[in-house]
Amino acid sequence: MTWLQTLPYVLAAVVFLLLPGGLVTVSLGLRGLSAAALAGPVTISIAAVLAVLLPFASIPWSGLPVLAGGILFSALVVGIRFLGLRRVSADSSLRQVFLPARRTGASSLEARRTGAWVAAAFLAGAALILVELALVFGSPESFSQTFDNVFHLNGVRYVLDTGNASSLWMSKMTSGDAAPYFYPAAWHGLAAAVVQMTGLPVTVAVNVLNMAVAAVVWPLGCMMLTRTVAGNRPVAVGAAAILAAMFAPFPILLLDFGVLYPNFLAISMLPAVLASIALLFRVGRSLQWPPAPRFSLPLLILPGLALAHPNGFMSLLALSVPIILQAYARLAGTRENRSRHRTAWIFSSVGLGVGALSLYLLWTTIRPPEDAAFWEPVQTPRGAVWDVLANAAIDRPAAIGASVLMLIGLFVCWRRGGRTWMIAGFVIIGVLYVVVSGTLKGDVRSALTGIWYNDSNRIAALLPMTALPFAAVGVDSVAVWLRRRLDRPAAVRPAATAGRLGDKARAGRGNKVVYPVICCVLALAVAASQVPSMRAAMGSARKNYLETNHSLLISTDEQKIIDRLDEIVPQDAAIAVNPWTGGALAYALAHRETTAKHILTANTADVETLNRGLRNADSDPAVCAALKATGVRYVLDFGSNEVHFGDHPFPGLEDLNNSLAVRLVLAEGGARLYEVTACRGT
Repeated sequence: MTWLQTLPYVLAAVVFLLLPGGLVTVSLGLRGLSAAALAGPVTISIAAVLAVLLPFASIPWSGLPVLAGGILFSALVVGIRFLGLRRVSADSSLRQVFLPARRTGASSLEARRTGAWVAAAFLAGAALILVELALVFGSPESFSQTFDNVFHLNGVRYVLDTGNASSLWMSKMTSGDAAPYFYPAAWHGLAAAVVQMTGLPVTVAVNVLNMAVAAVVWPLGCMMLTRTVAGNRPVAVGAAAILAAMFAPFPILLLDFGVLYPNFLAISMLPAVLASIALLFRVGRSLQWPPAPRFSLPLLILPGLALAHPNGFMSLLALSVPIILQAYARLAGTRENRSRHRTAWIFSSVGLGVGALSLYLLWTTIRPPEDAAFWEPVQTPRGAVWDVLANAAIDRPAAIGASVLMLIGLFVCWRRGGRTWMIAGFVIIGVLYVVVSGTLKGDVRSALTGIWYNDSNRIAALLPMTALPFAAVGVDSVAVWLRRRLDRPAAVRPAATAGRLGDKARAGRGNKVVYPVICCVLALAVAASQVPSMRAAMGSARKNYLETNHSLLISTDEQKIIDRLDEIVPQDAAIAVNPWTGGALAYALAHRETTAKHILTANTADVETLNRGLRNADSDPAVCAALKATGVRYVLDFGSNEVHFGDHPFPGLEDLNNSLAVRLVLAEGGARLYEVTACRGT
């Protein structure tokens, strides 16, 4: 396939991500950017929650229940709003609960003009992200040759085979004889739904979904968050869409390192979710939501964020603390306010205490086991501070343009006031990054960053979310300053020319033309300054999507073997594999059962017997019993090169060329496919 052939499928994935949630947000009374930005997170939440509930009703997973859920929920909301509007009088304050959201200070003509600018900026940012990811992936069929991708690709196939996308069930794929445990499976369910809707191979569907999320959900959320921080500033909101494509740590980093698809999905949702929390506590600028969406949308989205990845939910909690404190300070900041709103102040104080206790309990509970949070610091504290200020995390070149604009935006927001919550959020994520990447291992480091596996990459991916709104404010501030500089000569023209009415009209028309030109020139200048950083990020990620004779998971020769499994291996036959050498991906890529579906699989007793002694099946009855129990009739031998260059022996699957239990069926370079010939009569 070519990327041009793939584009309609990307658009289909975008429709799938926006339509169910969009019906809900519009039915709640949101319009424009608010409705679009929250649509994706709402859809993801509907999908993730339904994935958990559907198995209890014996309904198989697909995209149809997600669409049906969006339609039914929106119909319920419309019904409630209709009945509510009929029951309350026109002058009742209750009527505001059911009216659409409103914004302040914009005429109809101005709103259309600014809306067109913002929409054009969004399309430009989305297109830029699509081009970047196309260059990273190389081709629509390419897949990440990284450790975690064995689980993720096989997880999509597992959802398709079992009809179950529940986060309470996904781990059964790798839990062996043990019961399944919680694993965030929202991304896997969405990818499986894309496969079902389009008929694409798993690898192509994965790339299509990731492109749709990165190019639509992420920039729309960034625009919404910037709108909440900056107020009704169309230049800032439009700049946010373009800047969403210009930060190296996200979205590219999590499609490079890991690969961490669930984290990628959660962080893509975060900006819009954080904006909804800010609007819930009324700390946003020049934007008001009526009570219906204001109170209901955070409740709708939070389950989806947690099921996308719990550390996305915990990131939101950390960033919500300054929002809550700012709202509380506004209520209880003076004795007069406390006296006037005494009941509200008492309840808020109690709620603040309960929230603090809940945060402590969640912070100490929702985290991976200590042996999984093993990542080391990667630099000095001074280097980590530079990374935050220069947007140069994870050994990327400094992003000079975005960083200068970010610092300008921070200063402007600090001077204007009212944005303390977002400035504090920037500081929180920055401190977490300095701690995780620049301080020695210890209890304090684990207490603060263990939620993110003590991994610098996972926290680095959060940095753009808190830096981007300030960079967008910086763009707006610089554009306004330049426009004023250009307007100044016209204001001091000689009196002889000032009296000519035509001059004033032409000057007004000229300024309307010049200002968009200023914005475009600024955008191009920032984009040019980001080239070194983005080139480094894209080059690093591109290496992981290359298929060569020395690829870490599946080499060119191994892919040739996998491509022929469909014609050689019967559908009911299982294949014994060493997952460390990439053989487990035969399940996702060729749709053939394998003895392991992840590198860290907990094997059943029968699989352990095969891993230890399959090559001796001609003389060991226990191996014959294990072959019968597992249905194994073939073996993939992909040599000894492991994805992390380790050495994990599987003696039963090695040196098969000297075994009497198998025969060679297919060979490509160093890759081999064997058929088990022993135990035929058992």
